[in-house]
Amino acid sequence: MGKVSIKDALNFAVKKHNQGKLNEAEIIYRKILDKFPNNSNALHLLGLIAHQTGKGEEAVKYINKAIQINPNASYYSNLGMVYDSLGKEEESIKSFNKALSLNPNYNKAHLAHYNLGIYFKGRGEFEKALEHYNKAIKLKKDFFDAYWNRGLILLLLQRFEEGWKDYEFRFKKESPTDKRNFKKPKWDGSFLDGKKILIVSEQGLGDNIQFIRYVPLVKEKQGYIIFECRKELKKLFEGFSGIDEFIDKGSNLLDIDYDFYIHLMSLPKLFNTNLQNIPNKIPYLKSDFKLVEKFKSKINSDNFKIGIVWSGNPAFPDNEEKSVDLKKFESVKEFLKNMKNIKEVDFFSLQKGKPFEQLKNSGSEIIDMDSEITDFADTAAIIKNMDLIICVDTAVAHLAGALGKPVWVLLSYIPDWRWFINRKDSPWYQTMKLFRQKKQGDWNNVFEEIKKELKKILI
Repeated sequence: MGKVSIKDALNFAVKKHNQGKLNEAEIIYRKILDKFPNNSNALHLLGLIAHQTGKGEEAVKYINKAIQINPNASYYSNLGMVYDSLGKEEESIKSFNKALSLNPNYNKAHLAHYNLGIYFKGRGEFEKALEHYNKAIKLKKDFFDAYWNRGLILLLLQRFEEGWKDYEFRFKKESPTDKRNFKKPKWDGSFLDGKKILIVSEQGLGDNIQFIRYVPLVKEKQGYIIFECRKELKKLFEGFSGIDEFIDKGSNLLDIDYDFYIHLMSLPKLFNTNLQNIPNKIPYLKSDFKLVEKFKSKINSDNFKIGIVWSGNPAFPDNEEKSVDLKKFESVKEFLKNMKNIKEVDFFSLQKGKPFEQLKNSGSEIIDMDSEITDFADTAAIIKNMDLIICVDTAVAHLAGALGKPVWVLLSYIPDWRWFINRKDSPWYQTMKLFRQKKQGDWNNVFEEIKKELKKILI
């Protein structure tokens, strides 16, 4: 290392590290360790480079060695992060807890509490999760992802006033749900008196279907409503009462003449939504009569008709938890086939996207409607021809509920906030039944319940 001090060498390497010059930083860290093999800083930082370059197990080895020499909070915290990336949840949580026990206020303590919040939510220990999110926020007032995650739990627990408030932090978190600058005032719920209000589409297709129910409440404020709409939903929404004008999602807002804007999913907060005042008059969506008749002739069945969807959008990070294998529905079909003295049943796949390939390659007797569906207006018309919809938590669940069709929704152990906990019905949709996992990842009990319930209605 010549006459350069260890401290100077480390500082220079860290500078390279922070610039993203990982190879150069690694060479210096290794040179330091050649001379001083027990330099905990160099070992720890070498572990971080291993983590950044996808060598998780190597990272664990280096950081653990650094901890043996100098057990400090930051090392344990980064070890927790590495274990998390390797999917070793229990080891990750132990590391974060150890970091906090060594120093409750170390520079990344807020992240440790945040990760503990995620962990306890996944176990259904919501009060513990809230406690950790509160501590994270106390340590870092502008930690907006913690506010957002806290809001999701509060809404799940039906603590609406606090939950809606935190839900607004979705625009400030690290990956905001909408980055656009609207250059006009955000609507505060006051009387519009003929002024133009832009209602902004956001998040998933199901979110739009669920929350369009609030448009009539906005219309009561006597404004001209411009609704930003996803193309897949436009035909379905065209007949919806209260919308004066549609613009396509992603339109140049500089070309739009409006006075105020509001995001669609900010409307529940503005209208102080709680269990008693959810606007849940069903149906609030309608299907085109001609389309319904068209699909009636195509379907052409006098049997009991069940429409199914087994997966949401694979691009969504939690889709794997919410989705099931098509074979689960095949088992239901086989169960009914072996039952005597029940109505004849036909199953129709309303599945779209990549998960549809499961059916395509299965040789199943489930009737494929994929090629018939171009948008949600088609899906709605097919749903109207069904006797029952059974689906996972996806846009079709909301569409069936909004149309007033009987719909059974299959929910993972920790469901999305809108389904709340410990209830079999939904205050959003009067014709909906909820079937919940009893433990994480176990769909068997859910499908046993489905079989029992089908037996009751098909006799």
